[in-house]
Amino acid sequence: MVLPAVLVYGLGAKVVSEGGALVYRKWVEAPRGLRPGELVVVESSRGELLGCGLYDNVGPVAVRMVWFGSCPFKSPREAIEHLIERALRYRERLGYTKEDEPAYRLVHSDADLMPGLIIDVYNDIAVIQSSSIVWDVHMDIIVDVVSKVVGVEHVYEKSTQRTRRDIGLEPRERLLRGSKTRTIIREGGVRFVVDVRKGQKTGFFLDQRLNRIEVERYSSGEVVLDLFSYTGGFGIHALVAGARKVVFVDEDEHALAVLRENLRLNGINEDKAVIVQDNVWRYLRREKSQYGIVIADPPAFIQAREHYERGKQAYERLFSNVAKLASSIAFMSSCSAFLTRNDFLEIVARSVLRAGKQYRLVGSVRGMPPDHPQRYHAEHLEYLKAVYVEVF
Repeated sequence: MVLPAVLVYGLGAKVVSEGGALVYRKWVEAPRGLRPGELVVVESSRGELLGCGLYDNVGPVAVRMVWFGSCPFKSPREAIEHLIERALRYRERLGYTKEDEPAYRLVHSDADLMPGLIIDVYNDIAVIQSSSIVWDVHMDIIVDVVSKVVGVEHVYEKSTQRTRRDIGLEPRERLLRGSKTRTIIREGGVRFVVDVRKGQKTGFFLDQRLNRIEVERYSSGEVVLDLFSYTGGFGIHALVAGARKVVFVDEDEHALAVLRENLRLNGINEDKAVIVQDNVWRYLRREKSQYGIVIADPPAFIQAREHYERGKQAYERLFSNVAKLASSIAFMSSCSAFLTRNDFLEIVARSVLRAGKQYRLVGSVRGMPPDHPQRYHAEHLEYLKAVYVEVF
């Protein structure tokens, strides 16, 4: 079988030759009549074989690369099966699949050679998030493969992210297989309820896994303030490790209801937890108490390049408040892909000094855990930047 060929010109050919998985329409010449999701060979305009990918006809991306060099696949199904199986083997090597009540990212977009696709596994539920027509048209295949190779009984699609709307795709959210939308996962020694239908993102924030576990190291005997607490990830780890009290602040009523479930699930007395349903900014305007540890894991303040300066100011204002309230350790985090690592560190430094404190970073900048692998030419995958800071 001879696959149709897409030619890539100029800068595009260079980017793809270096492993860039997104081939933009402005770089290519494609034959007429290609269907979305069709497997194509990708060549440079000089005839060099670059790899193969799936054709995309919605938005600025024309081809999503699934292999570099000689193409081993004869069909999209063959590619999807191979890539998901390979992604699972990597997570098995990390040890995530062997855990009781496991939770891990199975597919992380470009880094797993499935650009525009996210798959998270929460115990017996898999959640799929598609940002492309390429994966939309092959959703039945993806569900079959995930069910077979991972062994999950329930599969939920939660393709509601902004990137779909930006390119003209309608949001999609539905139960694709099975019946469950709630389950329980384990993270270190802590258990959490995950509601994939009502929860944010795919139901939980797997990218902060190592940072949540790390807070246990500093928490014994401390009073902790957990801002943007969601369902209590950081604060519950702190309580399990011996924190005297944690104040949880979030305005999401459903998240706080799940937080209460998580406290009971981990056998934590509610007298050790103060749950405040409030807007964090409003809470900070009136809060004057000191806390041993203050955690700030906010939503992205920079969701587009044109919001860069305004977003930086918001981070500095937040982190300055965090530094003022912390007497020992502050956790400061950004999930804005547009914010550079250097600018993040500058904001942290300016914020602490603006609060009238001295500081030292505890180690260096934390990024994604190993189940969120990275890739050159995929800067959007390196969105998380976080630090533990000793303030004094």
